Amino acid sequence: MSHYRRRAGLCAPLFLLISLRVLMGVALLQFALPGLAQAPAPLPPVSQSAPTLVLLPDRGNVTVLKVDDQLRVGKPISDGQALTFTSSDTIDGVVDRDMHLKSRAQIRRNGAVLKADEITYNPDTDIADLNGNAELSKGNTTFKGPKGQFKVDAREGFMENPSYEIRDTHGSGTGKKLTIQNSDIFVFDKATYTTCTPENMDWYFSLSNLEIDNEQKEMTGTNGVMHFFNVPIAYVPYFTAPTGGQRRTGLLAPVAGYNSNNGLDITQPYYVNIAPNRDLLLLPREMNHRGFMLGASYRYLDKDYSGVATGEYLPYDKQTGTNRWKYDFQQRQLLGGGVGPGGVPLPGAWTGYVNMAKVSDSLYPTDFSQSIAGQVTSQFRQEIGTTKQLTGSLSNWTVGAKAASFQTLQPDPTNLVQAPYNIMPNITAAYNSQLTPTTTDPSGKYVALPTGPKTTFSTDYTRFAYALGSNFNSPPPGAYTQADRTVVKGALSLPQVTPGYYITPTVSFQSNMYSATAYTPGTPNAQGFTIPTLSLDSGLAFEREAAELHGFFGRDMLLTMEPRAFYAFTPYQSQANTPVFDTADAGFGVSQIFTANTFIGNDRIADSNAATLGLTSRMIEANTGAERANVTIAQKQQFTGQKVGLNGNIVNPTTYSDTLGSASVRLLGNFSADLFGQYNTQLDRFVQTTVGASWRPTPGRSLNFGYRNVWTPPVQASAQNNQVYTPSATTTDQYNISGQWPLTKEVSVLGRWGYDALTIKTLNTMIGLEWMRDCWTFRGAYSQAVNTSLITTTQVLFQVEFRGFASAGSNPVDIMKLNVPGYMPTSKPIAPSIYESYQ
Repeated sequence: MSHYRRRAGLCAPLFLLISLRVLMGVALLQFALPGLAQAPAPLPPVSQSAPTLVLLPDRGNVTVLKVDDQLRVGKPISDGQALTFTSSDTIDGVVDRDMHLKSRAQIRRNGAVLKADEITYNPDTDIADLNGNAELSKGNTTFKGPKGQFKVDAREGFMENPSYEIRDTHGSGTGKKLTIQNSDIFVFDKATYTTCTPENMDWYFSLSNLEIDNEQKEMTGTNGVMHFFNVPIAYVPYFTAPTGGQRRTGLLAPVAGYNSNNGLDITQPYYVNIAPNRDLLLLPREMNHRGFMLGASYRYLDKDYSGVATGEYLPYDKQTGTNRWKYDFQQRQLLGGGVGPGGVPLPGAWTGYVNMAKVSDSLYPTDFSQSIAGQVTSQFRQEIGTTKQLTGSLSNWTVGAKAASFQTLQPDPTNLVQAPYNIMPNITAAYNSQLTPTTTDPSGKYVALPTGPKTTFSTDYTRFAYALGSNFNSPPPGAYTQADRTVVKGALSLPQVTPGYYITPTVSFQSNMYSATAYTPGTPNAQGFTIPTLSLDSGLAFEREAAELHGFFGRDMLLTMEPRAFYAFTPYQSQANTPVFDTADAGFGVSQIFTANTFIGNDRIADSNAATLGLTSRMIEANTGAERANVTIAQKQQFTGQKVGLNGNIVNPTTYSDTLGSASVRLLGNFSADLFGQYNTQLDRFVQTTVGASWRPTPGRSLNFGYRNVWTPPVQASAQNNQVYTPSATTTDQYNISGQWPLTKEVSVLGRWGYDALTIKTLNTMIGLEWMRDCWTFRGAYSQAVNTSLITTTQVLFQVEFRGFASAGSNPVDIMKLNVPGYMPTSKPIAPSIYESYQ
């Protein structure tokens, strides 16, 4: 018989404590008890490790060759200092005057290799004649032909009827004649280029002249004609392309597609490589229903700052008769201090940021965005801010400031959206008594938790302002044109954590003060409050070996049982005359049910006298710690009904509470399922239901299903918050089915269907096809999405990608990723190693 035991080692409660220590960002005092949690012993420090083993005996001053742990590239040397090596099965002739190398003949010099059946080399003239299977290898390029002639020291020569291969791009081709101008420049007459294998020459590029520059890692050509299945499809009088991975200035592949709003939509990008840390992308765009638009994107990166600035401008829209535009500017700045690995600011650093985005009108994203995510954007932000962690005796303090305004769009005139208050400005200061990271004790056997109670304290001053008519006639968010709000918070907790249980009592308070100016006559003065909260969070952790699951999973498994109890008490204080500036209902989920406040933001504190009991069970792989399944059920019991509502007092508070349940399963074979349900005992119905499942047996194969149903309780009317009464109703009842599946080794299909059962309408449809050959890929997608009650956008996207060279069309990969979870586009060829085809 199996029994659960108390868990040992690092366990869920320890991680919970760490997360609480980070998230409770407000602080006051500190006194307390050290806590130790047992953990696996780390590797011994260097001073305690075993003495270094001597693998090679001491041989005095004798030099001993040692094996290196990796291949290394030697320092480059000039051709004038390089030596020449020759080899063959047979050598005859006169030394230093006329050498004949026969059978597997080779000449090597400074990374260049000449090969042929027979090589005649005259050192006086420096000419090497290659006859039979001539081959030249230099850097990432190899040339082959029936015969050739080269000047070894001058690195000049020619080859008749050559073929070549560029390994960096998997490119190859042929030519009538190869002329070698120096060690790095190779010129072809009547050349071809392709990334196809000789067995499948589906496409190739023919040119009058082709030059490959190994030093600059680029190739240039004239009079180029693209052939697809031997049919000419494009002509280019001049082109240049990289032969390596370097960025280069020049034209990129055009982007073309069809959109029901814009008609035929063609963009021709032009890339400008300004510097290694700066570049510019020009995006001229022609839409036959709209007109010509010019876009640009500038990126920059430095040690102390980075950013991107983009903009689009259409001087005259044929459909609206107006000029239309968009800009987006983002920058991150290190104003003081330093940064660690990955650009993470070090303690004491002073950072700043700017986010500025705006459009000319409400329908701009719907009309011009080339992705579904952009089309549904309804708000743009203009924000600037800074944060500073203090140092020295004030190192537990962090201060910050920001100012933000919002542009709220109204793309759907039948469903107007309230605009939020602008923030002009917001100033914060926060203290946390436990900012030091968790460390091990001197023995290395335990994880030392911060000692003493955790104290947090914060103060927040914000000026809210609303300019009527500046957000496309959005409804005002409340009855005030301007308000000053000061928020002071403090909390003191005494966490006690062991491997098998934890208990955390917390005492906290919040105090709000307001000074508001109303534009509606008769609006009452904004009311502040000071409210304390007492909470107690506790939990246990048990685990046992699940031998009965070994046969199913084929590996050792652990089962856990983790009960949790949470109690919170907050006295009632009326907030009916307290305005709402940045606050909303927190919702009801597995994480929210274990919190004292049912609101997020600073304008509401819910009265509470409730206890929550929950139980979580997990199925974990014993060797790896991978979680295969977890199930959670929780019930919140209110001893007194909550009276504080978002829009005033709740008229008839009740003590009922919903029951939550969630489950997540990750089975072998890449099958996963997620379930969530919220059951209302008073209404005897589920008010939230979410079901999701996916099966991804191999890359490129996926099937997904999703369902969501939400019932929304009635919303009280509030003149102060500009809220009308909304009756209870089912607000969401939607289904989604999507997937990707191969029909053959080369062809795969994918699609998505979204359906709204409330409106009995298809929300979005996407059908896609991907046809992959060894050197090209075709992708096509048809998409239809409902953006607003009046606008439905239809897109037809297609692209032919000539691998390693260019692409034509509008890339549908983004829309495929957005619509089909788990979608995997055709993988790009892996860049070859410098040691590949090593000569």
